[in-house]
Amino acid sequence: MGTIERKEKEKNLRRADIIGAAEALFFEKGYDRVTMDEIAKKEEFSKRTLYSYFESKVQLLHAIMYRAYSTLNSLINVELNNKEKLNGLQKLKLLGGVYINFINLYPKYFEMIAYYNGSKCELPADDEYRVMSDQEGDKTLQNLVRFIYEGIQDGSVRPDIDVKKTAFVLYANIIGIASLVLNKASYLYEHRLMAEDFVEEMFGFMERSIAKTII
Repeated sequence: MGTIERKEKEKNLRRADIIGAAEALFFEKGYDRVTMDEIAKKEEFSKRTLYSYFESKVQLLHAIMYRAYSTLNSLINVELNNKEKLNGLQKLKLLGGVYINFINLYPKYFEMIAYYNGSKCELPADDEYRVMSDQEGDKTLQNLVRFIYEGIQDGSVRPDIDVKKTAFVLYANIIGIASLVLNKASYLYEHRLMAEDFVEEMFGFMERSIAKTII
């Protein structure tokens, strides 16, 4: 490995360490309660070094969103592997199961996604960290569109629905449920309601709404 390659590797490792430190602090204290000073201190970096990698805390949030969405999409890819024989509606139901699994396995990533979608933490559209997180996050919507379209093609989904609008409605419901769980956790707990129950019911409602024939 040459000098340039070694330096680039070291730089990438340091960037990953910073993201990991920020992630741990955001999980522990919440995004709003963490400062760049704390992140630098946790990794024993100077603020100057930290800012040479990330211009703002919002960039770090987007970097963590990329990790969260990548984790979710990896679960989806594993679950969908060798499932070509399923029809579109069955794949949508499978997607609902993946979301429930994601909530159980990675509750902090679930909370961060909920926080991000309910916040005003935005970067310029061309910022590299926003581009990365947006592209990974859009895969969720793309899967919804693809499975609804497949369902129409194979006859499991009603042909009279608007594919894109239906996908957006479903996606908005996922985000809404995430926000509700994050912001009203104690209220929901009093009523013995869990995030996975909401997701399961939402996908069940969707099935009843768009299925050509209930499967």
